[in-house]
Amino acid sequence: ADQNGWAATESALFCLCSVSREVCARVKARGVGTVAADRDATARGLVQLVQMLCQGGAETAARRHPLVLTMSASFLGSYAPVWNVCCSAENILGLLQYLVAAVGSSPKTSAAAAKSIKLVLIGCSSKLLPIASTISAQNSNPVTAVMSAAIEAVLTTNHVENLTLVTEGCTRLSVQIKDTDAIRQSLSIIASPMMRISHQAMDIMRSSSSVVNDGGTAARVEAACQTLSSCLCGLREVVRFCERPAQDLTKSGNSTWRPLADVMSAIWPLLNDASSSNVCRAHEDVLSCLLDLHGQLLASATDLVAPHFSQLITFVVQAYEETHLPCTLDYVGDAVELFGGKADEGAEVSFNQLLAHLSQRTYAYVTQEKRPNECPQVIRALFDMARRYLLFCPGALSKCPEFSTLFAFAVACLAECKGERDSTRATLNFLSQVIGWRTLRLSEAAQATLEASANTIDEAIAQHGETLTRTCIGGLSGGGPQMLWPAYSECFFAVIVNAIGRSNGPPIQMNGHASQNTVAHQWIYSALSDDTLLGNVPALTVEVKSSVLQLLCGLVLREGLKSKPRVKMLLGDFGKICKGDETPDALIAYSLS
Repeated sequence: ADQNGWAATESALFCLCSVSREVCARVKARGVGTVAADRDATARGLVQLVQMLCQGGAETAARRHPLVLTMSASFLGSYAPVWNVCCSAENILGLLQYLVAAVGSSPKTSAAAAKSIKLVLIGCSSKLLPIASTISAQNSNPVTAVMSAAIEAVLTTNHVENLTLVTEGCTRLSVQIKDTDAIRQSLSIIASPMMRISHQAMDIMRSSSSVVNDGGTAARVEAACQTLSSCLCGLREVVRFCERPAQDLTKSGNSTWRPLADVMSAIWPLLNDASSSNVCRAHEDVLSCLLDLHGQLLASATDLVAPHFSQLITFVVQAYEETHLPCTLDYVGDAVELFGGKADEGAEVSFNQLLAHLSQRTYAYVTQEKRPNECPQVIRALFDMARRYLLFCPGALSKCPEFSTLFAFAVACLAECKGERDSTRATLNFLSQVIGWRTLRLSEAAQATLEASANTIDEAIAQHGETLTRTCIGGLSGGGPQMLWPAYSECFFAVIVNAIGRSNGPPIQMNGHASQNTVAHQWIYSALSDDTLLGNVPALTVEVKSSVLQLLCGLVLREGLKSKPRVKMLLGDFGKICKGDETPDALIAYSLS
């Protein structure tokens, strides 16, 4: 196409990208005759097209129009399986160099090029690995050289998503190398630019701490923080993908060496520096990325992190006390999930004390500094963490001296957060699982632990059950968004089952309908009788409310836990009646069954 035909070229490339999966399948098809002829013709056409596109480099495509370069970059990544079949390693390296040059273009082009670099590195690994496995005196080979250039190029964009894509591709290719020394060399080449730039960012923060805080200094520190955040996210991808399968280590003849151990040794001093920096702890992006990296280390190399765990928890608690950022509680939740199930009595006591301390700090924060509705992500993180305590270290939760206060705080937050999505869902999920703990699939030891604390849990439900029932009914009748109806229904069911005493054992028949004297009946009746709670919905007549009450209690009494699907459907229909999307006739189906 000529200079003015860029739109046709861009459109054609877009169409080719859209059908790449089907076209790649044709090129990889096995067969003779017509199948072979079609396969060879398709492959030749694609190779000829890529030669035309790459002629003159990325600058030529950019001169025609930036969108042509963007779609060219996407095209090269979409057809990586074809290049792996039809191109030599040298030609594939040429494609990677083209993409590296495109990374420095517009943001949209840079994103497309970064994604395609990852796809080509992974999709063409069988062609690239023989070259990547060679070790030279210069600690480089053509593959590692292009990977290093890609990392350096994407770092200049300061775009974290692009960096993580390129880092993932480079790391996943590197760990497939069979030679241990070559893996070490390759991973070092990938991580070194990010380590170097991270240390430079830390130097800027340290030097700025002794300078008068003017606008220029603040801008330099902020830029350094953003750079450090990006590099930490890139290093997280190295950690995430650098561990090799055990069978690969055995085949390499070195079953004791782990790439992740080398990576952790290299980045640990940087992590310690960042953890000890007041600037890093106070900056939300840096702290979040730092804890994401620590969390990835915790998940990928639990045994390597275990000796440092006490030090890490001290840092996390300090960071939470200083900033009250939700990422700190998320990290504690990760730690409970990984270590809680293996915790001995001493570790359980430590987790117990940790939960008590974090809970107390949160209570103080939301009563003295911010209301729960002003920090919904803190509430979300607190109850996500508490729910993971229940599932993975139930003894630390049920024996915690703050348990009753935490339960009451959860009930209060439902009213305070006013249906905010994340915090309300997390709080409802925590309460549902605590109240319905007997239905959870836990180990026998965990069940026994919770059984020993059953009285404490039941007392909390008895004290707050009516409030919870009103909150759930209010949320379903318009007080909360429709996306939260399943969570409200789950919590409502757990409360009612516990109140009726149907949380365990076979269903009991009570003359085919709910007793008028059950606690559940009283709680539901109280909620349905409050027009200020329901919003004065005209369709909710006294007869309709009575029908809803009898249907709900009757289903639970007759069917016990098996009634949950129908109870949740009934509550959904109740919400639609309140919203005006259905008429009360929708309840007839439940009366007939």
